[in-house]
Amino acid sequence: MTYENPGVAPEPARSRRRPVILVTGIVLAVLVMAIGALVAVNNFTGQQKTESLSALKGDHLNALGDARGKVQPAANAYLAAYKKARNAPASRDQAMKDSQKEKDEFQQASNSARSALQELKSGHDSADTPVDVAVQQLIESHEDYFDYMDGLVESYPQFEGLFRDDEAARCNGLFVGSKASTLRERQTLLAQAAEPCRKAASDLLQSKNNAYVEFARTFDNKVAELQERAEVTAKGEENYTEFVRLKDDLVKRAADAEARNAPEAEVQKIADDAKAVNARIRANRSEFDFAAKRYLAGVKDMPSTVENVFAKEISADIKHFDSVIPTREQILKDTIDVELTAK
Repeated sequence: MTYENPGVAPEPARSRRRPVILVTGIVLAVLVMAIGALVAVNNFTGQQKTESLSALKGDHLNALGDARGKVQPAANAYLAAYKKARNAPASRDQAMKDSQKEKDEFQQASNSARSALQELKSGHDSADTPVDVAVQQLIESHEDYFDYMDGLVESYPQFEGLFRDDEAARCNGLFVGSKASTLRERQTLLAQAAEPCRKAASDLLQSKNNAYVEFARTFDNKVAELQERAEVTAKGEENYTEFVRLKDDLVKRAADAEARNAPEAEVQKIADDAKAVNARIRANRSEFDFAAKRYLAGVKDMPSTVENVFAKEISADIKHFDSVIPTREQILKDTIDVELTAK
């Protein structure tokens, strides 16, 4: 039998729900704090990105545009200074010294523009977003432009000196027609002038300026064609001398046959030989005329080939850059606007 002490109250059972509620409360509090921190970080990151995109569209693009705008005038100033020195006249080395100030100023303008481009590029090296892609396209067009202008300045002495009397290339020695008494002599003098001239054209092929490169390639082909046609005309002239000898021999044979009342077979043989010689003369004349006309056309065309490098090719290339770069700038601005609107 169990006895209870009526004077003592029973001890209440300890609650097991309180620690669980406490832990749950702590977890919820931490979770709320984490969510709040995450929202704050996201808001801060979003604000940073908005500011970054706004700076990209405004300050960075404006700085790049201002820097790029100084490159071409600086290049033009150098080209003018160098050509003025050469026309003084001065040697290539002296002209380079006399125009060094303008060249340094161009280099400073080019370096500043490239630095502004790097500022624009910073943080957009990947192609993860439409903005990154638009930045990369704009960078490519600027790099092409800056390389083009660097090549325009750096290779100008090589281009400008091709037809200077004091240059090693001496390409004006290609036009030796009036100095030669025979076409073979012309061919020989042309070959002597062509060797260093074509070497100079080959050196110009290494330029970063595409107009110079295309000119060098075209120029080399034209010189090669002049050499080939000079050889054909020289050979034609020599053949003509041989044909005169053959003609005289045939006339002598015919006169002798007639005097001897030679057999018909012998007379026919002389006639056949005469036809063969006439056929060779016609073929030689055709080849000679074709080569001579092309040779003269090549000589007459050479000055315009040189002049068109600046008058047409470089002018067209710069117009291309002046069209492409602003278009890609606008694409980048529009892409940034879309990105900002989506936030």
